Amino acid sequence: MSESFQQSISILVIEDDPGDFGLIRAHVRLSGLVHGGGEGPVVWAKTLAEGIAAARGNKPDVVLLDLSLPDSAGLDTVRAMRAALHDVPIVILTGHDDSALDAAALEVGAQDYLVKGQFEHNALGRAVRHALVRGALEQELERKNRELLALHESEMDDMLVASDIMGHIMRSDGLRDPQVRYFQRPTQQFGGDFIAAARDNNGDLRVMLADVTGHGLQAALFLLPIFRIFQTMVKKGLQTCDIVAEINRTMRELAVTGRFIAAAVTHIARDGSSIEIWNGGIPTAFHVQKNGGLHKFRSRHLPLGVVDADAFEATTEIFHAQPGALLLCSDGLTEAENASGEPFGEARFESLLQTSPPDELFDDILSALETHLGGGIARDDLSIVLAQCGV
Repeated sequence: MSESFQQSISILVIEDDPGDFGLIRAHVRLSGLVHGGGEGPVVWAKTLAEGIAAARGNKPDVVLLDLSLPDSAGLDTVRAMRAALHDVPIVILTGHDDSALDAAALEVGAQDYLVKGQFEHNALGRAVRHALVRGALEQELERKNRELLALHESEMDDMLVASDIMGHIMRSDGLRDPQVRYFQRPTQQFGGDFIAAARDNNGDLRVMLADVTGHGLQAALFLLPIFRIFQTMVKKGLQTCDIVAEINRTMRELAVTGRFIAAAVTHIARDGSSIEIWNGGIPTAFHVQKNGGLHKFRSRHLPLGVVDADAFEATTEIFHAQPGALLLCSDGLTEAENASGEPFGEARFESLLQTSPPDELFDDILSALETHLGGGIARDDLSIVLAQCGV
């Protein structure tokens, strides 16, 4: 006994031999694919063209397709039917048991196959059921793929908008100042490192380098309010201690678990005679003097956002400087590893500081970094900023 379908299905048989069609129709009646005591909605077409026309007029649930027709043969028959009926399951009817041809037919769009003269109604029922299930799964997979593609395109649109915003920020601030040179290389499209520069009303140069925990778009967007605070407060002529205190307060209000910002905020007098710096978690900053002197500004504070206002230390370090250059970097520089896993290292970095003239230091660091990486990619965001102090 065959297992009947819960609902009768419509079947299009494309077969040029009347005898073979009669046998198939008899198997359909016995298979339980149709109800009502007869063949039900079984449509016969003798050529591929007739079959396509019939299918377009009344879309069937499944197609039984002979691979050898007067107007088409072989895999081209499957391709043509699949192009005409994108989502209708196809069961191939072949005259010979050719496993290679059968497998190829499945690759180009069929769901199952039967060898004519070698199957009975139970085999036909199983093949049609299999084709319907497989076809439904393939349609669901295609639908999911379309949804994923649409989601990807939407995310790409969001990324482009975010990229424009971040790019506008980077272009709109004082990083174009002739006394400032900087280099950034994020590990992803967006990085967690951030450099800002601006002049206050006295013409003094303010520079900030920040490194937020994490990478990618979330980390980059987390820095947007910090940038606004820095720019606004510098324009108002507020002190470095006030700036870092306000940023810390904002970070605590955001209260995003696991997010804090290592940062160095500096105030360089217009004539380069003094440098004020607050360093919370950024690697040691250096003032390289033209006379060969080297002054270090070590991190003396916790990163921004770690403690509340009552425990926050906003005190700064002031250094009366000789003409030279102030260099800040994120830890991505000293931790950058080459193909052998060797970090760039603090010793190599400080050697460059001691041997390179201030006017050549920035280029020498970049050259040494590229040589060290050997064309590879660093694992962490890289940021370097150099500000000339005096003439």
